[in-house]
Amino acid sequence: MSLLQWLFVLIVFVVAYYLIISGKFNRSTVAFAAGIIILLSKVIPNFDMKELGYLVDFNTISILIGMMIVVGTLRTTGFFEFVAVHVVRVSKGNVRILLIFFMVTIALFSAFLDNVTTILLFAPIIFLVADALEVSPRMFLLGGVLSANIGGTATLIGDPPNILIGSASGFGFMDFLRIDGPITLIALLITVIYLDRKVFKDYRSMGAKLKRLASMDPNKAIVSKSALYKSLAVFFGIIAGFLLHGLIGVEPSLVALAGAAAAMILNGKSFSSLSEDIEWDTIFFFMGLFVLAFALKEVGITSFISGLLGTLSGNKLVLFLTLYWLSAVMSGFIGAVPAVTFMIPIIQGMTSNYGVPSEIWWVISISACLGGSFSIAGAAANMVGVGLIEKHSKESLTYGDFLRFSMPVTIMTLVAGTAYILFRFSL
Repeated sequence: MSLLQWLFVLIVFVVAYYLIISGKFNRSTVAFAAGIIILLSKVIPNFDMKELGYLVDFNTISILIGMMIVVGTLRTTGFFEFVAVHVVRVSKGNVRILLIFFMVTIALFSAFLDNVTTILLFAPIIFLVADALEVSPRMFLLGGVLSANIGGTATLIGDPPNILIGSASGFGFMDFLRIDGPITLIALLITVIYLDRKVFKDYRSMGAKLKRLASMDPNKAIVSKSALYKSLAVFFGIIAGFLLHGLIGVEPSLVALAGAAAAMILNGKSFSSLSEDIEWDTIFFFMGLFVLAFALKEVGITSFISGLLGTLSGNKLVLFLTLYWLSAVMSGFIGAVPAVTFMIPIIQGMTSNYGVPSEIWWVISISACLGGSFSIAGAAANMVGVGLIEKHSKESLTYGDFLRFSMPVTIMTLVAGTAYILFRFSL
């Protein structure tokens, strides 16, 4: 690749992120347009649209669309109102207990589902509680997004970066749980304490406003028991498929799409009737980011960084910490999935050519999953959460708004991750 192409891709990337961060234009439009500019420029040699699947991770895109459709069918049954009433009753109107319960439960679910599915499941419940309290759902759902990203760190299937790392490294489900599980618990504790003391404290005295929601008969929220049972059967079937995809040889994305088809057929739904439940902005935002990330790799920036990092291979401490924070920053600002996709060939080259131990995969896993909480672009759950907030409350949530909320707690969890890596691998 020529220096001109290298500079062109870098300029497109920087300008796109400036426009996304500034909030002057719709972030999805900017990312998608940047991807189109890359394709039109012919920076990727001999590219044909038939090869788009090599650039865009349609596994992630398909999971997003499939689960949005399934959750949309659940929404029409009244299931989320039913759950919201029961959750409020269990908390006995104590907003502090209710919010902590949400954070912990979201993290637990996210360890065994993907982050986006978890947010899609809990968002309608959080919205109902926020509406009952007569406040914006922004802080509640953003807290849930952080918890989802942390919970997804614990397992192979919890976060897309871990799926990519597991495939490249050969590590299995129990390996991730054994290595990533402890730091996940530590990071979740830090996050819950921080949110409780710095964010949720303003809502503690509002418990009385939940009385109306708690007094409702949850059974009256169910529109159709038949539709509910069908939708739940499909949903739990998808969860089983996610957990067993390695054994049955079916990709999670195909499981999600099959579930979406089953949910629509069983409930007599069409794509048009559920189109509002699909966050199209998020889908196209992701597509643009994937093309940008691929272009950065194609013009040789990956090999350039690999060469630089290779010079550190003689010092394990410096190498691990440099990779940790580089991966965290990249994941936070270009996205955890594109960043890990970008880093995998670098790590493979370093382990095979420079004798770097395989422990380095855990450095990337922890940093990418935790670092993905930095910005809107960091993880699919972030983008979906922001899109849901904007749709529900009709309020604009800028890149800067998200950054101000997420940065303090993300830095704290990343620092904790640094200490964990130093201890775990005796650096």
